[in-house]
Amino acid sequence: MSPQRSRAWVAVLVSTAMVCVLGCKGLARYAAEQSRSAGLYRMQGTVLGASAPTRQVTIAQKAIRGFMPATNAVYSVPDTQMLAQLKPGVEIDGEVKEPADGGEFLLEHIAITAQPRAGLSPSDLPPHELLPGEAVPDIPLLDQDGKAVDFSSYRGKAVLLTFIDSRCTDDCPILSKRFERIDTLLKADPRAFGASHLMSISIDPAYDTPQVLRRYGLGYLDGDAGGFAHWEFVRLTPANLKRLATDFGVVYYPTKDDIDHTMVTALIGPDGVLVKTWGGDGWDPASVAKAVAAAAMPDGNA
Repeated sequence: MSPQRSRAWVAVLVSTAMVCVLGCKGLARYAAEQSRSAGLYRMQGTVLGASAPTRQVTIAQKAIRGFMPATNAVYSVPDTQMLAQLKPGVEIDGEVKEPADGGEFLLEHIAITAQPRAGLSPSDLPPHELLPGEAVPDIPLLDQDGKAVDFSSYRGKAVLLTFIDSRCTDDCPILSKRFERIDTLLKADPRAFGASHLMSISIDPAYDTPQVLRRYGLGYLDGDAGGFAHWEFVRLTPANLKRLATDFGVVYYPTKDDIDHTMVTALIGPDGVLVKTWGGDGWDPASVAKAVAAAAMPDGNA
């Protein structure tokens, strides 16, 4: 036998031996380990929401052994054609690519394994923090006059909202003063003013009754109740507050004196989808007012 054929037979025998030693499960484990060493992890889960503007998707994923527990995770999807197919409720397989430089986690080699069940609506899925481009759930609210409203009441208008509580003496007054400034800036453009709406949502519904919110709001409207037509102060039931806070990534918990919470301001477009969010209180009222006007007047005539 020639040396070349001898080496070929040795390679075959070694491969056969690996199959005998590893078996089917062993080979699968070996392949998984090879993938992990390359920074790739197989993922299975259900789509909760997708964003065309940011090319991201939120997945309720199963645990990825050695990498991540079962959780809601946000991934970037480079394949825009596939991203367009990732509707809420779709079940998928894919590979998560771990960034080597601390950048974004990518979801690649996606295969759709099941379509959403008949009649499924986004509200039937577990709540998750919304991405830009996702529809905001139509949650019922109660305004400072005790009137029932919801987000669909403002379809056709750009809605800027934030979260406050009337007993807060630290950050909430800052947010409310900035909304007061935005309200004033928008009044300078009657078209943008008429096509927009401001909303302050109480994070403390147990204390912030409509009467309390009315008194609080008048303090920022120079006592003019007519200002509520453009800037409302609303509360929700505790259950709906929990859902809405999840939608916008707000964390809150009661303290001895009031409610501690993170600060989030969000802009909803006239079509009811999330346009943008701002965290904290470091944003500029003039820039946010400009963003509201642009969303309210998509024809560019803001």
